[in-house]
Amino acid sequence: MKPSAVPGDNDIFRWAVIGPGGIANHFVAALPAVPGARLAAVFARDAAKGQAYAAQWHREGEAPARVTTALPELLADTSIDAVYIATPHSHHGEYIRAALEAGKAVLCEKPLVTTRADGQALVDLARRQGVFLMEALRTRFLPAYDIAGRWLREGAIGELRAMQSSFCFAAGYDPQHRLWNPALAGGVLWDIGIYNLAVTRWVLQQMNDGVCPEPVAMDVQVKMAPTGVDAAVNVTLHFPGDITSQFRCGFDAASANAFEVLGSRAALRFPQGFSSAEVVELDAHQSAARRVEAPFVLNGFEGEIAEAQACIRQGLVESARMPHAETLALLGWMDAIRERFPRAG
Repeated sequence: MKPSAVPGDNDIFRWAVIGPGGIANHFVAALPAVPGARLAAVFARDAAKGQAYAAQWHREGEAPARVTTALPELLADTSIDAVYIATPHSHHGEYIRAALEAGKAVLCEKPLVTTRADGQALVDLARRQGVFLMEALRTRFLPAYDIAGRWLREGAIGELRAMQSSFCFAAGYDPQHRLWNPALAGGVLWDIGIYNLAVTRWVLQQMNDGVCPEPVAMDVQVKMAPTGVDAAVNVTLHFPGDITSQFRCGFDAASANAFEVLGSRAALRFPQGFSSAEVVELDAHQSAARRVEAPFVLNGFEGEIAEAQACIRQGLVESARMPHAETLALLGWMDAIRERFPRAG
């Protein structure tokens, strides 16, 4: 099937949400910051939940979003310009595939899927269909990362030595919840550890003219939940030149969730909440630290939405800022880490 018509630069851009839930609330809350962006349709298996979501996010002066429990009906709607997928990780692949086969552009929450092989199959499908596909990884589009990237490329830290980070929060154990449920692709690495890996790759790319070297070794320790998913993971990645990236991700602890880049002349850090950073610091030995605030327009999701809309309007199949190769590389690293997890039984 041919892709939907590419909207004009001044047209309304109509989004459909698949999976109205917690993360999808952040997505639709950011739409007012992006010119033309509108919530036009909602797919939910529970009609009442879909109706509540559409009503909650209806903006005065706009047409109410249509709600459906029939996915083929949604994907056949030629007025929809793109779909945003925010279901549990276990269901990403089926919805991405259905959308691409229907010619609908896709922005899907991270992780795109849970293995590199599955990701490659979907990338291949997007390219065959000529339809846009992008993983929604907001760090790539945050103002704080624009500033930090410029510092890194300009050599502000000197030579790269190491990276250290954490991403943890204390989540009550509920075996049915998506975080802990293997049937919903639960586990901390897929859910939040992907950010530690993504920013590690991003730093290396800033320091190496866009190229990220592959790790030469990995040290992995994991704490498994009773359901068999990973509850906490400690990883050290070793790269050429004796560069390391050490991180911890976990559902079992509180953390400032900082990311620090150690250089021969200075340290660069996102001092808290690095996955949604609004502050970046540069700290050179015996010099006053430089601190720059880089606030969101609304909530930090607007960057990825604007990027997807711009790419789709240009008729592209991927974003240069979050290309298919980056998604596949992240999945490959997660595959390699998970291979070091203890086997059930």
